Amino acid sequence: MAILGLACKMARLVRFLYVLGRQITRARHVTLGLRSFFRLARDLALSRLLPYVRFPGINHARCIRVTDGVRILYRLNRGDIQSIREVWLDEAYRLPINVSPKIVVDLGANIGLTSLWLAKRYGCDKIIAIEPSVENARIARQNLERNNVCAEVIDAAVGPTDGMVHFSEARDSNVGRIGFGDRKVQMLSMLSVLSRLPSPGYVDLVKMDIEGAEQELLTGDLSWLQKIKALIIEFHPTLVDYPGLVNRLREAGFEYIPAGTAHPDSMDFFVRRDADDPGHIWQPPVAA
Repeated sequence: MAILGLACKMARLVRFLYVLGRQITRARHVTLGLRSFFRLARDLALSRLLPYVRFPGINHARCIRVTDGVRILYRLNRGDIQSIREVWLDEAYRLPINVSPKIVVDLGANIGLTSLWLAKRYGCDKIIAIEPSVENARIARQNLERNNVCAEVIDAAVGPTDGMVHFSEARDSNVGRIGFGDRKVQMLSMLSVLSRLPSPGYVDLVKMDIEGAEQELLTGDLSWLQKIKALIIEFHPTLVDYPGLVNRLREAGFEYIPAGTAHPDSMDFFVRRDADDPGHIWQPPVAA
């Protein structure tokens, strides 16, 4: 039994070193300059120890430069570093079809990294980013403003109706959830979010990562989907009816490209095809 236990520990260590090595290799290709590379490589390693060890610099701000001279502001916590890994190293939000979204709504914007990546990758004209955490939203504004991205960051949660909702911050910055905690935040319906866009308010892409709140959002009034061309979603299967939500979107007229099929780290993607020409993306009607 002792030998078996030691073998399991060794296997976990080998797996840990393999994953960390792969992330550091990707960091070298993404970062600009040795200073940014060494800072990110160190933080990737530290992030795996944060659940077990308290470091003096936890949640302290740091800045790195990445591809195309983009400057990323983040904090030393697992949530921010996981977001860098997911968005910039794994390119989880790389779209599986050849489109260039101009109008984007980012639901669960966290510190703005997905909005920033989409803007730089696809040349977005306008982004509305929704984030209920005050501190996350503050950093998101800085990340978008300092990189000259045309974006509006709204301190709010998103849900089926307008109102107020309880929100719980988390030690890891990317897993705060509505419906819990003592702090109340504004909740906006998707119709209210879309009303902030120029008339008629059509959206090329909705990005969604809202920690289980997708269950209520996608089972309530779905009339807002008529104004959406495509969605890229990180579902939370332990918190929602994953197959049921996928079916709801397919019934609403979206073609489904499952996570991990476009590339190993890709998210679930839904796109509305032109009914008269399935090879083309649906386009909204031209206003008279």
